[in-house]
Amino acid sequence: MKDITLFKHEGSLYFKLIRRKEDLTDFDFDGFLIETNGNEKEARRIVEVIRAKAKSKKIAVYGFSDEFNRRAIETLKIDCLVSPENNDGKDNLKQRTSGFNHVMAEAAKKKNIQIVEDLNWINSLSGKKKAIAISRLIQNVVICRKSKIDLKFATFARNESELLDEKQMKAIGFSFGMSSQQVSNIDNF
Repeated sequence: MKDITLFKHEGSLYFKLIRRKEDLTDFDFDGFLIETNGNEKEARRIVEVIRAKAKSKKIAVYGFSDEFNRRAIETLKIDCLVSPENNDGKDNLKQRTSGFNHVMAEAAKKKNIQIVEDLNWINSLSGKKKAIAISRLIQNVVICRKSKIDLKFATFARNESELLDEKQMKAIGFSFGMSSQQVSNIDNF
């Protein structure tokens, strides 16, 4: 099993959380998780520095709004888009504002970008916010299945108590409507 964590753990990828370009001091990680809250210029600067100094490292960007997610997929040189449904947009009657649509799915497929869901972020929510996030995630599962895009689950755990094992991740995947083929590749990064 492989997972993405924010601390060193055997059998998982060790990512560093980056919020500003100044946080890039050490490159002794398996990858970088960029969280800029929709600031595309800052995300672009961070990606350029990482690609210049550590070409083989994985780069993941936290999703924000529909526009930011689309620009990140189409123009940034990233490997993963994390939790694209993480936005404050209002949902329509028949469709959720999930931060991901079929146009972005086609662009992600062309550029071989994986969609990764942050399970600890969803677990940290409660009440109506959690229900909305789960409904948006289910919509993204359907879009990824139709477009044949890799949808992965990761915990982004900060300590051992936040880790989930492979069976738990697969059970969560089935409950969100993933196909057997998607679930079998849920944690292969």
